[in-house]
This record gives sequence, structure tokens and C-alpha cells, in this order.
Amino acid sequence: MFLAIMANNNIEIEIKIPLDENVFFQIKEKLQKIAKFVKRSEQIDEYFTPLHRNFLDPKFPFEWLSIRRRGDKIFLNYKHYYPENVETTTHCDEFETEIKNYDQLVKIFSVLNFKKLVTVEKEREIFNYNDEFEIALDRVKDLGLFMEIEAIKDFGSVEETRKKLFEFAKSLGIDISKTEKKGYPYLLMKKKGLIK
Repeated sequence: MFLAIMANNNIEIEIKIPLDENVFFQIKEKLQKIAKFVKRSEQIDEYFTPLHRNFLDPKFPFEWLSIRRRGDKIFLNYKHYYPENVETTTHCDEFETEIKNYDQLVKIFSVLNFKKLVTVEKEREIFNYNDEFEIALDRVKDLGLFMEIEAIKDFGSVEETRKKLFEFAKSLGIDISKTEKKGYPYLLMKKKGLIK
């Protein structure tokens, strides 16, 4: 999976590509040569929807609210994709803040009638390429292997950033025709029959 977050302006631009095991390890070998290894982590993301405005009502959901566990830290994250309610989005607004008390947040969600949708669990290895891209190799439980690229340099417009992402993906030997248009929560709910 490829993901770009333009530096410090709460805009995320993403393309996703699932990888088979051979390509996954080939990419990992390339990255070990051309990029700096940053860290390995386990990540758990729990997705919720308010029942008074169900995020799954549109044919193509464009809003996602999650509680993210990153080691001993917990974050509340909200994403709103554009254009809305289309199969292929170009970018999203992303807002995130650290939460000190997970149990209290879950109680607040319950009182406000928020429903838990799905939990995405992944093992992630992160690499940095020339302070331009952060590349994540993901093993996602029940979904498989993916690659994610995040633009940590601001390339200007959404269109220019997407162009740079595709160019970088091609330079790694990735077949960009296999781009996955949906995120992990959508793919997991689809696989489990929770979305038609």
C-alpha cells in the first residue's frame, strides 16, 4: 500500500498496492540498500462509526474514525477522503491527537452511540528514502502483504505529489496497475462480509 501525507498540512494522499511474498521481499532488499531503516512496530487500529451518521451508508465510505495503538501510545484519528463517495479518491484530510485514557474514550463512544466496525492489526517495517518518502512494509492480519509510501517532503499540489509517488513506485519496480483503491478497514470489512 502506498500512502502520502504532505508535510504538516493534514492532507493525506495515497495509493495502495498489495504485494505477493516474493515482491515483498524483493522490495525489502532494495529498501535496505537505498533507504534508511527507521523502525519495526505492531499497530492496532479500531474503527468506529456514529450511528446517527453511519460512515458506511455511502456506497463508497469516505470517512473513517479510529483509535490507534502505537506501542504504549494511543491516538484518536479521523480521515475524510476526497472526492466524496467515489471509488477512487485522490487525498484526504487527516486529524490525529494522542489520548491518555483508552477506557474512558471507549465509554464516551458508547454513551454517544458509536459502534465498533472492525479492528485492523498489522506488523510494519518503516524505511526513509532521502527525507522524501517514508516507506512502510505491512503484514496485515487476514489481508496479506502491502507497501505504503508516505511523502514527508511537500511536493506542492495533490496532483504533483501523486505523480511523484507513482514515479517512486515505478523506480522500485512496482506494477502500479495493481493499485488498491480502498484502505485496510474497508478491505477487511469487505472480506468479512460486513460491506457489500
